[in-house]
Amino acid sequence: MIIAMQGNWTVTVKSKNASFPQRFVVQGATSANGSHPGTPGTSVSVTGNQWSIAIQNDPGTGFQASETKLTFPHQVGSNYVFDIQSNDAGGDTDFNDLVLTCSSPVNINDFIIYGNVTLYSGSCIFNPCRRFPYVIDTYPGLLQALKNPLLKDYINKYYPERIPGSVNPPDPAPYFKPIVFDLTNEATQANTALQYTRSAPVETKRNLKAADETVSAFAASNFQLVSSTPNVASKQILAQSAENISLAKNIGGLYRYCLSGPGSNLTLTFEEYDRTGSELLGGAYTGTGERRLLGDTITDMNGNYIFRFSFDMTFPGLEDASDVGPGEDINTVLYPDVIVKVTGYSPYQVLFESAPYYNIQNLRRIDLCLPESTVHVSSACFNGNLIGSLGNVFIGGNQNTLASTSAASLRRYGDSNYLESNGVISVNSSLAGFHVECAAWNGTIDMRGCMYDATKSAVDNKIRWYTIRVNRAGTSGWTYVSQNYKHPKFSKRNLPNYIGDDVGPFYPAAGGTLNGLVPAYMNIQRQIFADGIDWEFSNFDRYMQLNTALYDVIAGITTPGTFYVRVDGYDAAGAHVSNATDLIALYIHNRGLQFQMTGAVLNDPAIVSGGCGLYRLTDAQLKTPMVFSFEANDPYGFVDTYSLNMTRCPGTALDLNANIEGDFTITGSHTFPGGSNPSNVHDACPGYKGTQDDYSNPGLVSAQVQPRPVGDGWIKTGEYFTIYSFGLTASQRVTNGYNTGNSGPYNAYSQIMMERLNP
Repeated sequence: MIIAMQGNWTVTVKSKNASFPQRFVVQGATSANGSHPGTPGTSVSVTGNQWSIAIQNDPGTGFQASETKLTFPHQVGSNYVFDIQSNDAGGDTDFNDLVLTCSSPVNINDFIIYGNVTLYSGSCIFNPCRRFPYVIDTYPGLLQALKNPLLKDYINKYYPERIPGSVNPPDPAPYFKPIVFDLTNEATQANTALQYTRSAPVETKRNLKAADETVSAFAASNFQLVSSTPNVASKQILAQSAENISLAKNIGGLYRYCLSGPGSNLTLTFEEYDRTGSELLGGAYTGTGERRLLGDTITDMNGNYIFRFSFDMTFPGLEDASDVGPGEDINTVLYPDVIVKVTGYSPYQVLFESAPYYNIQNLRRIDLCLPESTVHVSSACFNGNLIGSLGNVFIGGNQNTLASTSAASLRRYGDSNYLESNGVISVNSSLAGFHVECAAWNGTIDMRGCMYDATKSAVDNKIRWYTIRVNRAGTSGWTYVSQNYKHPKFSKRNLPNYIGDDVGPFYPAAGGTLNGLVPAYMNIQRQIFADGIDWEFSNFDRYMQLNTALYDVIAGITTPGTFYVRVDGYDAAGAHVSNATDLIALYIHNRGLQFQMTGAVLNDPAIVSGGCGLYRLTDAQLKTPMVFSFEANDPYGFVDTYSLNMTRCPGTALDLNANIEGDFTITGSHTFPGGSNPSNVHDACPGYKGTQDDYSNPGLVSAQVQPRPVGDGWIKTGEYFTIYSFGLTASQRVTNGYNTGNSGPYNAYSQIMMERLNP
């Protein structure tokens, strides 16, 4: 795998203990790009803002990527040094086949952050890697914290806007902004300031720029530290507040073991953060301070990472260090505050954002814990199916290598998910993050699967290209998918307006099926593992974002139904790779519900209308029928539930009759019967059309409600004004593999007001 690098480094082959030929490849740098021999003593000076390095070995079938892992950096003399260890395709796993040493001079304005990334899950309220300050960085953690009186008091004091309402709480934001319990007032402490003077003359500007570019004018060997202003000890501040001490003890008792595994091959983004005025005065963390992108790095197979950045903005007014004479003071160097983020592409979204890490020293270890609920690790597959999952929904069963459309071959059960032979899906696995029975597919679906088998050698992983085809069941024509699909490369991720490189479609004239006319896509999984190309590792197992709305149209009309989706793999010569076929059925449904409700009216034109839904009634008109129409209908049978409700204000009881129910009594509110079919469970899935099933009416259902012949009318004795309201809600069982399994809710509302004319 690739190792992410930032800035200028000297890369030296430290040792080689392997029979296979070895080399290392630099990509994305300003200088020294290309392959370099894995001969001990080989040394290359690499320059560039952000680049990558990969170690490769040749087991006799061509060079392929080696497994790599990092050692943590440390200072040796006037240099920072760390090793990249590798394991080739041989039988051992000792990670000494080729070892590279990376070294770079220590600069006063260079900062290196390193550490280990671990995923966490389960019942953790606080991020298990953060103490002083304590941090809540998941929505479930917030909900758990609010059950603790002390934590709730703190949140109510500093973050009242983050407390969800008791009625209809809002959906969680796309990503969770951290809630910080800053009991030691870290944010109020000034950034540590260091003052340096130059300790020796420097070369002229021209000679300096002609020198080795890996040597910086800010090299620490050229400067002498004069003074520093350290921050106040956290324990001292904590001791000043008995309330904070009590809260800290309470929080300490809530820490639980919830780590779930290494955060391997994740791309981390780093930003410098300037605290707001309110944060500096002890206010709540807002995350709204000024930010500056510092760069990115990638964790290795064990979750270890190294990130280096230069903080030149700490030298205001200093154009060039060579302009500073011996003994002259340069501006104060301030330790920066840093935020770490994990982002996704296609579409771009923030998956995780940390609270700030304050006062980062030049060499600082920061171990990160990331919530597994939002940050997902993409890993190599082992004997997986070509169609392994759709979004977060794992597709089990055996790979359909014969592309059979028999019911037995299309029925794919596994991991508590049930894909039926007609393409209807039931999701019961907790890994999906939602539950639904008997749903259709719609929208854009992330197709994921195994196109590089880690149990095989690179030469045996033959798939270089793949095609995707779609066919409506019952028809003879197959349509090749030709949607544009992109995936980002690490070395390009911060280019302006960059959204990724094309994965396809291309029209290769490789031979066989790939005759220059068939749209095909590159297998980037093989390019990552075999060729060491620096495709982003996140979502590398996704090979298509299938826009289902392109395929379910007949004569311009969206028409749901069962579709077959087929994936085939081809080698470099265009020949079909043995067993590299999979086919599944999807019931695609991009039509919403037939859903509407008309406003309620009184069925007597003689009744006086005051406008705005107000009716003035005489005593003789108090039992006039009220009429309206409604529908919540899906003729294809994917209504999940619907509900028709009626409310009365004031909430005193009134006996009514409705043609859609019969006699009933409303006391405040009433729900009319119908609205679901509990028989919709996997292995059955009879479907439910909503009002069409309940009332044998494929269109609007006419409803009539009126007071019973005996008893009070719409306005009861002693009342002079009433309001009747009607609400219709519904949801549809459709998913793209990520949502809740239900679209909606659909909502309609109307009300009618009544006033007694002759009280």
